[in-house]
Amino acid sequence: MIFKLLGLTAAEIVLYSLLKQYKPEYAVLSEAACAVAALWMIAGELADVRQFFSQALESAGIKTEYASVLLKTLGTALISQFAANAARDNGQSALAEKIEFAGRVLMLSLALPVLKAVLQLVAEFTGNI
Repeated sequence: MIFKLLGLTAAEIVLYSLLKQYKPEYAVLSEAACAVAALWMIAGELADVRQFFSQALESAGIKTEYASVLLKTLGTALISQFAANAARDNGQSALAEKIEFAGRVLMLSLALPVLKAVLQLVAEFTGNI
């Protein structure tokens, strides 16, 4: 898999360099297409990671919805970082910072059910003492 990603990346570097000289507006599109292709290539691996986390948490007696929250939060972090880096690469540092901020807000909103469960657990412990 890594060699496929390496080949895709090497081809994109060459294509991007050529397009940037002659058709800069298409260079950004080729970069985005390469990113989508790379994410598509690793989608199967992500399913394996999700299954592993679900099985590990289930065997530990932890609710599997927490695994879903964890993976969604991790995915949001990776995608927002990727988008911010793409914006920075194209000279849009202000947009990159806004994308990173939006990603943080989304991660916080995704983590609210876990935070609620932790607060309920703390309340149970302090109420029983």
